[in-house]
Amino acid sequence: MQGYRPTVFEKNEHPGGMLRYGIPSFKLEKDVIDAEIDILRELGVTIRCGVEVGKDVTLTQLRAQGYKAFYLAIGCQGGRTAGVPGEDAAGIQTAVALLRTVGGDESHKMTGKTVVIGGGNVAIDAARVALRCGSSDVTMVCLELREKMPASAEEIAEAEEEGTAIRCGYGPKEFLTKDGHVCGVVLKRCTGLYDAEGRFAPTYDESVTITLPCDNVVLSIGQCVQWGNLLDGEAVQLGRGQGAVADAMTYQTAQSDIFVGGDVYTGPRFAIDAIAAGKQGAISIHRFVQPNTSLTIGRNRRDFYELDKTNLALGDYDRAPRQAAGMDDAIDAHRSFRDAHLTLTEAQVKTETARCLGCGASVVDPNKCIGCGVCTTKCEFDAIHLHRDLPECSTMVRSEDKFKAILPYMAKREVKIRFGKKDK
Repeated sequence: MQGYRPTVFEKNEHPGGMLRYGIPSFKLEKDVIDAEIDILRELGVTIRCGVEVGKDVTLTQLRAQGYKAFYLAIGCQGGRTAGVPGEDAAGIQTAVALLRTVGGDESHKMTGKTVVIGGGNVAIDAARVALRCGSSDVTMVCLELREKMPASAEEIAEAEEEGTAIRCGYGPKEFLTKDGHVCGVVLKRCTGLYDAEGRFAPTYDESVTITLPCDNVVLSIGQCVQWGNLLDGEAVQLGRGQGAVADAMTYQTAQSDIFVGGDVYTGPRFAIDAIAAGKQGAISIHRFVQPNTSLTIGRNRRDFYELDKTNLALGDYDRAPRQAAGMDDAIDAHRSFRDAHLTLTEAQVKTETARCLGCGASVVDPNKCIGCGVCTTKCEFDAIHLHRDLPECSTMVRSEDKFKAILPYMAKREVKIRFGKKDK
């Protein structure tokens, strides 16, 4: 806390954004979100729900009320459509819309067969939600081959265990309708995903098709930003996918008092990425509102080089896997919206905290490191060493010789302290 009392404007009935309305409760319970939000309120954060900035109040009006800086983190609240015939039929919706509906009302019902188009983690969530809402049969269809699916292996395994069927290598060609309602989807074989430049550009064999009968279709083929009137009259520039253009370190936009972060800047990513961006955005805003303060000097540049983990000779090094929590048998983990995962046992916690998570190295910020060498003496694994590219340009004692220089000084100081003349 820097002593500020920030205000959060939330257009929904309850705060939490995609954590509440985009992640199902069986993965993140709502009471956990509420507990975290209560802590923020206790720290001095004011949260105003039911207020859509750009509609109910403008940024210009907020400036007139005394607000000095703004952080826009509205996420990617919209879902993309497939652009194929029949997708305007009843019974077809985006995964974002379904998850938002169920996030606000877990009693929402779905009947019959459901087809989910997409292969990412959001598609997995939509499939698992459809089963819990009453769908008798759920099939996921994705362009990628099984080993190339963007969803995590853990998520895929859980979905299949609950009864979701997965068909890989196909994309939608046409949605079939009956009396204005979807009744099936025609799929075409996908033969490639990217063009010669590596850009996403799927190709198909139109002659190879299959038809899946269904009563519901959920599209999980991408998300988009819904700005509304939020940026009317502002200098914020939009780039690829209508995401905001901002400085990669400070998240400052072309409108100097507006900062952005999360999916609205990076595109859809994990929640923890948005949380990390919020921390950096807060640092930038603190510096922005303080006079004569640089937004960049001394900042963590977040430069990180990942190790090639496929080419490591680890030998007998402890390679304990990630620990998996047990399940509460009193909860139907396949159909309940309650989170059936238990907490880790004490032994699992010790194993988990002992695992090495250092998969790379951060680039040292020269504005922070002064070459004192203390880190080389504190590292228990002797993993840090200092060297000089141009030793002739410095009189700094080499790290391996530092005690030769320090010990005489220590002895001299000890003598002064013990026998030196004391001021009266």
